[in-house]
Amino acid sequence: MSHLPPGYGADGHLHLDDSIHPVVLTDFDVDKYVKNARGRIPVSASGLTMTPRTARDLAFLWRLEVAALGEMRSLLISWTGNEPRITAFLATWAYERYWLARAERDLLTAAGGTLPVPAGRSLTVRARGAYIDKGLPLTSPLVGSVVGEAVTAGHMARMAVQEGALRAALDALRARLSGEASDVVGEISRRRSDFVDFFRGEAAARVERSTAERMFALSMLGWPWAPFRAVGVADAAEVQALGSIFETPAAVADLEASDAAVGDLLPGRPTPALNLVRRARRRRRPIPARSSRGL
Repeated sequence: MSHLPPGYGADGHLHLDDSIHPVVLTDFDVDKYVKNARGRIPVSASGLTMTPRTARDLAFLWRLEVAALGEMRSLLISWTGNEPRITAFLATWAYERYWLARAERDLLTAAGGTLPVPAGRSLTVRARGAYIDKGLPLTSPLVGSVVGEAVTAGHMARMAVQEGALRAALDALRARLSGEASDVVGEISRRRSDFVDFFRGEAAARVERSTAERMFALSMLGWPWAPFRAVGVADAAEVQALGSIFETPAAVADLEASDAAVGDLLPGRPTPALNLVRRARRRRRPIPARSSRGL
């Protein structure tokens, strides 16, 4: 048997011991996903009908969809940016999220209306944006050096909960639609399933291998984070939209099952999306029923 150079262990690895985590590999085929990236979802230019209530709820989901860039930036400038499988996935994920947002926008405009004009940026929104632009690049390396790879477990748990919650919302909204609108929302939900599978797999593999990762993931699912908020800021229509989207027991049960896919792996079984929706349902103001028509 040949002698190994200094520093190599009996298994042939250089400086690899139990203190160093191996690269996380799950059943999700990232290479296949990247090679088969999906583009635009065709939507007819006109002729679709949608109630004002449904249009408001879809516009709420659209605004969450277009926030993908901010979410991606917060991941990539942290320790998570060191994970090659995750960064490879995120590049295609952002591309596909763009086209999902485009399809939702096309549905809204095809129904005969205009997109909601964004409200002026509040002090909270501006402060959050400044933190992501200037503060996070400075603090993330410090947090990463102290916490280490456990940061990624928290990010993956958050993304798994958020993407699962968005899919549950789309499925609930689709129940109110028909024809092409229903087909388009169904396709958006189906494409999102890949996002859910990837993030759930990554989250599970990490929280199950160490206490540090499990506890950090638990902390990142707690207050003030909320899965139906873009960069941590509540949408003006949040209460009415969430209370409306998750109006039926079936929709709430679907959301609860989505949260449980990650929450059941953690102490206390957190349900962040379900908690937010329950608060919205309690606070939501009833609105009169209106007939179906174009926007």
